[in-house]
Amino acid sequence: MPRQVKVAVVGSGLAGLTAAHLLSKPAAGESDVEFEVHLFEKAPMLGMDCSSVSLPSSESEALEDAWRVDVPMRSFQGGYYPQLIALYTRLGVAFREADFSYSFSLLTSPSPTQDRQINTTMIYNGSSGRTGLSMPSVLDEPYQLTKGKSFLTRAFTRVWTIGLFVLLTLQLLVCYVRTAHYALPFRRPKTLEKMTFGEWAQRTVPTGLLARWTGFDFAWKDYTQTVLIPLFSAVCTAPEEDVLQHPVEEFLDYIWLTLGTHHYVVIHGVREVVARLTSTAQNIHLASTITSISPDAKDALSVNIHCDTPDGARVHTGFHHIIFATQATRAVPLLASYRDALPQTSPKRQAVEAQLRCLQTFKYCSTIVVNHTDPTMLPDNPRDHRDLNLICFDLDAAHPREKDEFNWSATTVPASYTMATHVLRPPKGYPTHLPPVYQTTNPLIPPEEESILSVAKLERAVLTVQSKQALKGLYREEGRKWWQCASQGSPRLGELQGAGRLSDVQGSGIWICGSYVYAGIPLLEGCVVSARTVVEQGVYAAEGVASISPPW
Repeated sequence: MPRQVKVAVVGSGLAGLTAAHLLSKPAAGESDVEFEVHLFEKAPMLGMDCSSVSLPSSESEALEDAWRVDVPMRSFQGGYYPQLIALYTRLGVAFREADFSYSFSLLTSPSPTQDRQINTTMIYNGSSGRTGLSMPSVLDEPYQLTKGKSFLTRAFTRVWTIGLFVLLTLQLLVCYVRTAHYALPFRRPKTLEKMTFGEWAQRTVPTGLLARWTGFDFAWKDYTQTVLIPLFSAVCTAPEEDVLQHPVEEFLDYIWLTLGTHHYVVIHGVREVVARLTSTAQNIHLASTITSISPDAKDALSVNIHCDTPDGARVHTGFHHIIFATQATRAVPLLASYRDALPQTSPKRQAVEAQLRCLQTFKYCSTIVVNHTDPTMLPDNPRDHRDLNLICFDLDAAHPREKDEFNWSATTVPASYTMATHVLRPPKGYPTHLPPVYQTTNPLIPPEEESILSVAKLERAVLTVQSKQALKGLYREEGRKWWQCASQGSPRLGELQGAGRLSDVQGSGIWICGSYVYAGIPLLEGCVVSARTVVEQGVYAAEGVASISPPW
């Protein structure tokens, strides 16, 4: 008779679903262990898909015919997401190349003499630069204004605009090559590990005589402000101040690992991912808000989970392991309730206290995602519209009081965020009489109210130098080669994982995984890697289960 081991997985995002999926599979070899996995989610739907929205995709109103729009958008890029891609491939999740094109634009506030403007400054045609850049309409505008004038005037203006575009393209190319040079893993100084992006941006400004004479020092500053900051503000869905305080090493890893790779999106949306990961799940507790965790009075090696449900309070007993696959800020109060229920001098209490101190260093920022049909959230000129349209507030053209006018509301964020509007690709059969649908992340300006289809407010982990150092208690890497980035070594559990379960501290195993428990920008790859590491090196190891073959 197999020995029953109960495991609670808290949170049903990708990390929680991956952990539950791995534990729900039969144990390898001749193991005498059988895992009973319980997945807890406070929302009425599984977390990875709970903010998504269904739109009509044909004349049929049947739910199965609906167009499921993922919220937030979950694209992934080849070099940065190897474990995610391997998981999706093993599950049979279909995904396709989606080499997005980008536009970078500046938003200026309305004035007594002109309306609000969104002018594009750069157009990137995707495919890792292989398809080049396009001329923004603002550069072509002088030529368009010469209609009706003499041939010489038009020819001179055309040559001037093309020459200016070529010059700006070469400037951008030099800046990009310089960035790639800094991103080379074997060229980085050791001091980079604790350096913020803001410090790096200042230290890398060229100061030589030639750079000052040619204006390259200004060009580099402009490049970091109008390209790199908006790009990583969109990737991290974080404001500029958080981007500047983000460790730069992770940004350089992202640049290096995604060089020359493709973007991908799941064809049938994350709903298919959720369905495949939960195909073997047996104990899913939706709309179950965990209020506290307490030691099990009947078994010193297990804990009880107290929940509020629509049917009232409920207690789930006898868990030998808890995997927190939720945000650090949500895990902290639950862990604190468990700590407070332990004796003051208990080694378990001290181990849990160390986990709490670690988790309290992680920072989160709010983000708003709006699905809508308002085209005014895009650049003013339709020629500048691309798949992804990144728009920043033009601080140089603004009065200081104008920046203060941008603030939190139900559908807007402060001016230090980058607004990213994705032109969604409709499915086949989408009614032609319906308008195009857009998804705007962190709107600086509100969409027209009648155009809004859904609004979701989310929390995203943002890495800081302090949390990067604290992360070593939860996750570390070994065996990284001299030419590899920080995330390319072999993952290992940090000493705080398990709350002493892998040493001589009695009690249930307390494990932590999620996008932030990983050596990189907190994204989907971190969810998969940390969940697999916790299961294989944590729960399996604690229960004496051998992982014979890799899960993917």
